[in-house]
Amino acid sequence: MSVLLGVIAVFAILSLLVAIWQAVMMVQQAPVGERLGSFMVLGWWKFAAVQAKAGPAAASNVEIYKRAAIAFLVFIVLGVMLSGWAVNQGSGAQASITSRLINDPRINPAEYAFNTDLRRVAMPGVPLSES
Repeated sequence: MSVLLGVIAVFAILSLLVAIWQAVMMVQQAPVGERLGSFMVLGWWKFAAVQAKAGPAAASNVEIYKRAAIAFLVFIVLGVMLSGWAVNQGSGAQASITSRLINDPRINPAEYAFNTDLRRVAMPGVPLSES
């Protein structure tokens, strides 16, 4: 199962790299008057606005970018669903919740005590000198 998840992750990363590469190519092929800031819609689902800004010279890049962005999200959703299914299909081996005494003489429990356990506590009739 982990091999399949790895393959899905590789395809997701490859489709993300293709989308980034096509976005760079679109910005390079954009008309001279377009600024780089106007391409901030690349991260949203506004493919028509991206195609209008990129111009007709980058039409094929816009289509490849759209397909790569959709493929990236599909692979991410598929990977999340498959990993959730794999966790639910596990053998049920879980950590023990029962507590046991530490009988090992090499372990000093005082080293693992929190500082809050060692602090003085306010008691009725006793002045508290801590600030």
